[in-house]
Amino acid sequence: MGSQKSGFLVKPLHLKSNSNILLIRTDRIGDVILSTPVASAIKRAFPDSRITFLARRYTRDLLVHHRDIDDVLIEEDLGNGKTAIKKLSELKFDVCIALHPEQKWAWRTYRAGIPVRVGTAYRAFSIFYNYRVFEHRKHSNLHEVDHNLNLLKPFDISSGAVEFRFEIPKNVQEKAQLLLMEKGWEVGQPLLVLHPGSGGSAVDWPAEYFGELARALINQNLTVAVTGTKAEKKLIDRVTEIAGPGLLRLDGELNLLELAGVLNQASVVVANSTGPLHLAVAMGIRVVGLYCPVSPCHPERWGPYGQADSVLVPEDVSCKSCNPKKCAEIRCMEQISVEMVLKKVMEQLTDYQKKKVG
Repeated sequence: MGSQKSGFLVKPLHLKSNSNILLIRTDRIGDVILSTPVASAIKRAFPDSRITFLARRYTRDLLVHHRDIDDVLIEEDLGNGKTAIKKLSELKFDVCIALHPEQKWAWRTYRAGIPVRVGTAYRAFSIFYNYRVFEHRKHSNLHEVDHNLNLLKPFDISSGAVEFRFEIPKNVQEKAQLLLMEKGWEVGQPLLVLHPGSGGSAVDWPAEYFGELARALINQNLTVAVTGTKAEKKLIDRVTEIAGPGLLRLDGELNLLELAGVLNQASVVVANSTGPLHLAVAMGIRVVGLYCPVSPCHPERWGPYGQADSVLVPEDVSCKSCNPKKCAEIRCMEQISVEMVLKKVMEQLTDYQKKKVG
């Protein structure tokens, strides 16, 4: 029987077969998607366990269609302070795992009396976790998926094969297919989907380059669609202007679940470091990821899981440590040429077509 640096026991925790488990991840879409393999690993080890996922409202629609998640709690519905603590207490969780460390939820789960509280160490509020995993994520070479799975160490659960077990309803798939057909796509033909925005989560590849890529693909008689939110209309306008006729615009027309349905029809998805890229990977779709050299966005941690060879990153960066907030021009992404991305897309498309025939 050993002890952690905190003094807490590190002998494996033995979960009851029907344990009531809370997973907490209240940040962005991509982060939530990369956390869901934890639910699947637990369910493989303990099929009778009940898993509840606490998340923000806008990620709910994906989580309720995950095969290994039994219930979803919405952060906005739980209220603040004592109200949230009372609700958590009433749900009588045996275990909570903080997949994204936040002081307020560390405190609330502690005050709610959840017996086993797992989180990362090295933060002042880590004292509210009684089982801590000693890992520094910020400077690690591990992928975010693997960091999340490492939070199962106190239970001695083997992660096994990483799975993203989302199940998009048939009616959503049919709606996505019908929408694409109405825009001009022929079922059975290759479909390339471009997602040029990132919601501010990364430094993006230029809109002009996305437009040039779309035009080059359309000139090869390929069907190209572009996705984005209503707030990204000006960005998509610019992409469309340069792409010319033939680009299928879907910006502002899809909710999150419908976006998953569209991505699931794609042969290849091209995107910046953003949630829809991870959503495409979760759907089993081939991607081309365009990543900036900013350390917190590095593809070793945030790249498309299992598709490391599909990433492009600027290599000749003049500054020693990239910081977008202090950069006067932020032109590093221009080093990724349209020709480089086109080559990578065609490689992915060729591989997709070979496996489709096979």
